[in-house]
Amino acid sequence: MSKKRKKLNDTTKYLLIACFFLLSMDFLLGIVLTTQSRKAMTNLIRSRMLDAAKIAAASLSKDANSLKSIRDDGPGKHPEETQAVLDSLLLFKNNMDMKYIYTIKYKGAKDFVFLIDSDPIDPGQYDEPVVFTDALFRAANEHVPTVDETPFTDRWGIFYSSYCPVFDSLGDLVCIVAVDYDAQWYDDLIAMNTASILIITVLSLLFGAFIIITIANRFTKKIHALYNEVTALSEEVQTLNLEMAPPADFEANPSLWRILRKQKKPKKKDDLDGEEISVSHTVDAIGDKIRQTHLDVKQYVSYVREQDYTDPLTGVGNRTAYLELTRDIDLDITDKVANFSMALFDVNGLRHVNDEYGLKYGDQMIADVATLLLRVFDAADVFRIGSDEFVVFKNGTTSEELSASIEKLAEIVARFNAEEKTYEMTLSFTSGVAAFDAEQDHTCSDVFKKATKILSQNKALYYRQEGDRRKR
Repeated sequence: MSKKRKKLNDTTKYLLIACFFLLSMDFLLGIVLTTQSRKAMTNLIRSRMLDAAKIAAASLSKDANSLKSIRDDGPGKHPEETQAVLDSLLLFKNNMDMKYIYTIKYKGAKDFVFLIDSDPIDPGQYDEPVVFTDALFRAANEHVPTVDETPFTDRWGIFYSSYCPVFDSLGDLVCIVAVDYDAQWYDDLIAMNTASILIITVLSLLFGAFIIITIANRFTKKIHALYNEVTALSEEVQTLNLEMAPPADFEANPSLWRILRKQKKPKKKDDLDGEEISVSHTVDAIGDKIRQTHLDVKQYVSYVREQDYTDPLTGVGNRTAYLELTRDIDLDITDKVANFSMALFDVNGLRHVNDEYGLKYGDQMIADVATLLLRVFDAADVFRIGSDEFVVFKNGTTSEELSASIEKLAEIVARFNAEEKTYEMTLSFTSGVAAFDAEQDHTCSDVFKKATKILSQNKALYYRQEGDRRKR
């Protein structure tokens, strides 16, 4: 009797160790998923905030001269131009999810003041100081769109803001478009997403504990097989830590809830009980659950990577994917094994379409351009790197061969305009092609610059022929 009791105690001890280890791995997995989901949601919100500021800045850039006059002389001396800018700002505010939108005048150093504020109730007055933030300073001095990392407080409330500079035709800074978002709204979105993942993690832990307790009395064999499964789970968590670290620069509604809830349904109690069901089958059920956990982790990793590297509007590679490709190509150039060509594409008349027909039609044109590119080029070779800019990268292809493909593309575009398009404007784009030259080019960026120069020349020729540069 004593020997039997000793054996039972040893089995219980090993079982408890295995259970603790498994629950610990589930807990660690929950922490990893919560952290990465929070980062993904933060990047998604920041990306949407930046998009709003960039779209508004692009729309106001056509009135850069008027903005410059208002900036230098004050709104009172230019009432009609001021009202036109206000109307544009109010249009964005009424049609996009934001708190405030306004323009900022940069006076130098850390001195920023209001230029035009669209708030009809309590607008910031001309030359009234604006709260200084690091993101605002970067937008003014580095000339790049930015978004606040931390909230700031002014007399209107607590906000996160996105900023985008507006330039004149000479490339000089005219003003900065600022879009305010309520800090509570921002923090609530992050908190809701985090809470959802935490709830799923707790339910997963409870479910795992319930399964372990249910099968504890039947667990006498295959202990080594279970240890192997748990070890595999540990290795999977380590892989998750490595693969789910997001890139430095992060679009799309995340389906994390659905992914995390997708798990193998437990077998019915009647299937696990009964004299004819062996302990081996019970352990196999545990193995099935662990293997399904592995599949869920892999699916989550695949999802996050896809969101990081895919443009949500077109489905082709985004700027992050393109930059990662260029890093690999730069290594090939260093190793003297590079052989490639690239083509840049710029959609003609997109600004005019956005202004005259709305952003919905502009997005449709961009999506159609991607669709047409994919009829000629492989999806892995096509990237959207800007609002209306695409890159096609071809390894082992000369510029002549790539130009031939673009001629084929032109025929496809002509058929599309004649037979498929659902809007009245004609879809077209300008291209620039360049090939890597080992004697002249030292980085992929050098080839990109050559293609950009050719694109600019072709773009200028296009608008000379069209006779209307305002529709660029």
